[in-house]
Amino acid sequence: MATTGERVQYAAVGCGGMGRRHLRGMARLYSSSMCNMELAAVCDLNADNANFLADEAATLLGARPRVYADLEAMVREMPQLRAADVTTDTGSHHTVATACLEAGLHVLCEKPLAVTIRGCTLAIETARRKGLTLSVAENFRRDPINRLVRALIADGAIGAPRLMLETTIGGGDRLFITPWRHMKHTGTITLDEGVHHADILRYYLGEVRSVYGETRLHEQVRRNTGSAGPGGFYARWSATLPDTIEATGEDALYAHITFANGAVAHWINDHAGHGQGQSARHVYGSQGSLECPGDRNGRPIKLHLDDGTTIDDERILEHAPSYRLSPLAAELFGGQRVWTYRLEFNDTDSRILALEYHELGECVRSGADPEVSGEEGRADVALNYGPFEAGRLGRPVTLEEIISGAADRYQREVDQRLGLLS
Repeated sequence: MATTGERVQYAAVGCGGMGRRHLRGMARLYSSSMCNMELAAVCDLNADNANFLADEAATLLGARPRVYADLEAMVREMPQLRAADVTTDTGSHHTVATACLEAGLHVLCEKPLAVTIRGCTLAIETARRKGLTLSVAENFRRDPINRLVRALIADGAIGAPRLMLETTIGGGDRLFITPWRHMKHTGTITLDEGVHHADILRYYLGEVRSVYGETRLHEQVRRNTGSAGPGGFYARWSATLPDTIEATGEDALYAHITFANGAVAHWINDHAGHGQGQSARHVYGSQGSLECPGDRNGRPIKLHLDDGTTIDDERILEHAPSYRLSPLAAELFGGQRVWTYRLEFNDTDSRILALEYHELGECVRSGADPEVSGEEGRADVALNYGPFEAGRLGRPVTLEEIISGAADRYQREVDQRLGLLS
């Protein structure tokens, strides 16, 4: 295993399914030529989960990290720790991330940064006060194909962007991995999964001017189908979940978004869709359009031009001269200007997670800012809540209104329950 200087020792805080996925990302970084992080400890209130992850780490990384159930004890006994990777459930992100920051640890926090804007702000202000890095593990934008899409738009391949269609429909009444993803106070599915798409919308088209829309709770009862979740990492818990749950959080959002550059987007994120499912992403401009393949599948982009030409092969790189992957991404995906790749989902997922870890290590060592900072992650959550708040106010809202708390009718009850608002 090659290294680039002293490795940053970190703790994995949260040892469930997402923690297992992150561990594979660390294993991928270990096997690269640019490893700058080292897993030294795992921490979880559930001792069985913590020991299970530690055992997996011993197999994958070659050494078993120390196991803790108490964050303060871990930091006290391991002064060499410099960072924490927070992969707990969404409802506790702000609490755990803030505790890690208060303990003097730089933080990589799974998305969304918090279940509400006030939770995001608490973590951001804590990181700022402590002078520490706060990075959000937003993975879709790190996919080389999404890097290429952004370059195509920026380099004028379709002219001035005018319209983006971001559509996810499916799920019926099935439980999405865990019950908490269907509860208003712990991170409803339209936030936990939807924030990925909020980030892609902003990554492609820039800052948002206003959001109008509404949300629904279509399926009030969800069935446990024993799903193992993305990559199969959640299988060991699915049998312990109830057969049905009563959902309290919205499972669908429908939004109209305007951007500062004049473009608009129509966004559907419906996790209660029946019949034919759909996952599609298109961007239309003044000279052509992009048919985007989605995330972590490596399929090629299709560039449609006004003369009837469709480009879906290596020639697409001619329309994105600025496109270059980082050195580590180029190593992991096979080149600086990758336009397609063929990897199994877990393989792709681990490579992207390795990029997140590597960036954290470089931020800790150099003081640089992460790409998806706390502020960037908060803006994604604000866009995600746009249709929630607009639907209750009966008018378009701005991200500034949501971030400042001026538009918070939906979130107010959650904040009160979480002790973020008296």
